[in-house]
Amino acid sequence: MSKYFIGISLICLLVISIGCSKQENELIYPKPIERLQIGKIKTVVILGNSIVRSSPSPGIGWYGDWGMAASKIDSDFVHILIRNIQVKDKNTLIKFKNIANFETDFMQFPLSSLDSLRNADFIIIKIAENVEAGGVNYQKFITQYDELIRYLDPSNKAVKLVVDGFWKREPVNTDIRNYALGKKYPLISITDLSSLSSNKGLAGHPTDQGMREIANRIWNYMSNYF
Repeated sequence: MSKYFIGISLICLLVISIGCSKQENELIYPKPIERLQIGKIKTVVILGNSIVRSSPSPGIGWYGDWGMAASKIDSDFVHILIRNIQVKDKNTLIKFKNIANFETDFMQFPLSSLDSLRNADFIIIKIAENVEAGGVNYQKFITQYDELIRYLDPSNKAVKLVVDGFWKREPVNTDIRNYALGKKYPLISITDLSSLSSNKGLAGHPTDQGMREIANRIWNYMSNYF
């Protein structure tokens, strides 16, 4: 076998490896763009936990009222996405909410508290970090997760984007990924970004760089609709 052939083979393998790694880390299930929705996204809902929004908590050194632990409101991933969306369409309505209570008590969470967020055109679900895998009801988590999404989108018309956890929590992240795969929902994985977390006692929340990376990965898919 010639050295030329071996060299070309190694280059091809490297390209394939890089491509697979990027897909695995950034978009595990790159569902085709729903072309009928392009240019028709008028309402966006982003649901998450303290990474989406956290009220001030001086006891742990947090004084913001935005995504922990961004240094300012414009630096959290939600507000980066808002900026990106409004550059494309300033009339798009974006709503976001911290639903950490769903993570910690998904069996009793009142879905009716989300009535004002129903029937959006584009829904981003980014929860995982506060789910206790060892809890007595954990085996029902994915069922409740699915019920949450169906409640938000009763007519099944929205683009639904699933994002796994920033923290390396198992089997929670794997279960969310498998759920998205089964439903054929687009899935953004951000667990590999967990090293980009704050060292200021803010419970491992994303730094500004971490927030930018999360926003960039989501926007890489989302931007196709604007």
